Amino acid sequence: RYSKSDIGGNVLSGGCKGMESTVYFKGLVTILACAGLFLLLAIPLILRKIPRNSLYGFRTLKTLKSDRIWYEANFFFGWGMVFSSLTSAAAIIILYKLAVLTPDQYINSSLVILAVPIVIAILLTLLRIQKIKDTP
Repeated sequence: RYSKSDIGGNVLSGGCKGMESTVYFKGLVTILACAGLFLLLAIPLILRKIPRNSLYGFRTLKTLKSDRIWYEANFFFGWGMVFSSLTSAAAIIILYKLAVLTPDQYINSSLVILAVPIVIAILLTLLRIQKIKDTP
């Protein structure tokens, strides 16, 4: 079992040794990179620059039927992606700095930190789409 001082001493002091420190740093970089990518992908959606298509955007039967619904849903989802990205980034930085988890716990927690906020954004967007009337 790892103690906070064992992990913190190796990972955070700049004296990264062994597989444990590599796991923590790689997890941090991976989650921050994914959060950054989500943030970049959100900007065109928020700016309503992405027309209806089959590759990029929040695609449902309802959003693909109407430009108005498409842009409103993707605007909302874009902001959800921004908030989920910032939440994931802040959470992984805090978890990395605390240095209280074993490598396996850290990897599992990192996945949760990345997935849960974006899933919440998806669910909230689906709820929002249900409230949008089909009429122009």
